[in-house]
Amino acid sequence: MHEHERERGRGRRRPSPWALALALALACTSGDDGATSATATTSASSSATAETHASATVGESTTAGDALPPAPILMSPADGTVDASIHLELCWQPVIDPEGEPVRYRVFVNDTELTKGILDPVVGWEGPCVGPLDLKFETSYTWAVQAFEADDPSRNGPKSATWSFTTRGDGLSGTIFDDDFDDDLGWTVSGDAAQGAWIRGGPVPTYDGEALSQPGRCASGPQCMFTGQNLAGIADMADVSGGATILTSPPFDLEGAAAATLQLRRFFYKSAAGPSSSLTIELLVPDLDDPGQMIAYPLEALDQPSAGAPENVWTPREYAACDAPMRAGSRLRITAADTGAGILEAAIDRVSVHAHADATVCGGAEGAHCEPALGPAACPGELLCCAQGVVHEGVNRCVAAVPGLDFESPPPTPDDPGNGPLGCPAPDLILDPLWIDPLFTEIDVDGQTCELFEGCLGGVGKRRLMLFTAATPNIGSDDLVMGIPANHPELFHYSACHDHYHFDEFARYELRDAQGQMVVANGHKQAFCMLDTVSWAWPLAIPRFDCANQGISRGFSDFYDAGLPCQWIDVTGVPPGDYTLRIALNQTRPDAALPILIERDYDNNTLEVPVSIP
Repeated sequence: MHEHERERGRGRRRPSPWALALALALACTSGDDGATSATATTSASSSATAETHASATVGESTTAGDALPPAPILMSPADGTVDASIHLELCWQPVIDPEGEPVRYRVFVNDTELTKGILDPVVGWEGPCVGPLDLKFETSYTWAVQAFEADDPSRNGPKSATWSFTTRGDGLSGTIFDDDFDDDLGWTVSGDAAQGAWIRGGPVPTYDGEALSQPGRCASGPQCMFTGQNLAGIADMADVSGGATILTSPPFDLEGAAAATLQLRRFFYKSAAGPSSSLTIELLVPDLDDPGQMIAYPLEALDQPSAGAPENVWTPREYAACDAPMRAGSRLRITAADTGAGILEAAIDRVSVHAHADATVCGGAEGAHCEPALGPAACPGELLCCAQGVVHEGVNRCVAAVPGLDFESPPPTPDDPGNGPLGCPAPDLILDPLWIDPLFTEIDVDGQTCELFEGCLGGVGKRRLMLFTAATPNIGSDDLVMGIPANHPELFHYSACHDHYHFDEFARYELRDAQGQMVVANGHKQAFCMLDTVSWAWPLAIPRFDCANQGISRGFSDFYDAGLPCQWIDVTGVPPGDYTLRIALNQTRPDAALPILIERDYDNNTLEVPVSIP
């Protein structure tokens, strides 16, 4: 056996076990008030890693004669910094408690507290810095720090002043226009449609028969632009009809750019065939020969029925403006038109325009914009058309293939190149079957149980749970870098019950019949924290990611142990017998065209194992 194979075996050894009762006690509390809302009786023991998905937030308190710590003074990055690194520390001046008691610190970024969870049971940070943190390019953040007494974390001092900074660009392009439609930036609506004009707000889900004709949510926030509000959910009440409704952006300046790209998320539904209804997206450029007029450069036109096609879900798209002149005063025009029969609806969200210093994006070679739908023809030669970033934003580029990691026999050290299959430079999550060992327990659930609100339990009273551990190794060529939750607010929701943020749709669990066909019961993982629990490839490798700065490094696994919140399927009422446990990672949401996270391979995201319920 090679040395690195022996190391791999040690790397995948089960973590130190905890008692199942402790794990369930952590899982089944209603929040930070200490009120237990479910009690457990075990039928087996469990193993659980020191990974938590919890965040403690406590209020300020005072004790007579005992003053609270003062507000910290922030140091770096300086307030208003506009070219900050995407890998930086947040630093402040340590404070001295009036009574000389030891203090620790809470750190807030965009009003979200950075927490470490029970991987380190000590609340807060020692200071005077936290990080380095992984941030997004060209993004503005606010941050603040609060000191508290280390012996009593409920005794908070006042928060520091709130500072802000903006990270640098990626060196390839600069954002010159960005609108998530949460505020009115001055888009104009025109056209002659009898109904269904563009409006800004939150859409109501509407169905034309069984087809979704208007989305039930915006793609990235509470507000977006869509064609008419179907308040009663009636498909033909406010759909586009009798003409066109035209949405035109405020002007933006492309002067001096070599090329431009435009990004947005779109939804389009058309029920009937025929050329009389469509959604068109165009770049408008001022006509220098005819002042006051604009020249339209088509970016996309949708005119086919979409009831059975992927257009009637939220789809991220990027368009490369390669033939248009780069001029100040340019605009984006989006036209939804229907002069015939049938239903037509459209929605647009999160629009951004990017100026490129060179025309590589239009060059048809490495680094060029590409369309994955074209398959091997999308890029020349051996180049692959690969999604860019962490989450799907519609950005695809022609890049050279790189090797991932061989899960059965990884390279000797993290510095060695990959030895797995060639593919896009990206992470690749799989499920390790070694850790699937279902356990069964019963708990008493009351109406205040957090996991009931999160949809992880089927009801109140005595519930029977099948608990299991899920390990998710990253066998890709790159780290999965989520960074702080503030990087992706559209992917996290705040749980008032748990008092922390959850990452939505990390994994889905299904209990199926023995043949794997019919779903008998289901569950899901409310992930708060993706982290480097253990390296399956190199046991001595130093982890990079934790609950404050999230991700899964190449060669590492994240463990969700049996007994952690929602790490189960509620099998109450399921008869004893043989079944199939199906676990699926990073699945596409019902109203989205693509999975949430970018990976090099989605065919290895599902695992099915036989299980028996006693």
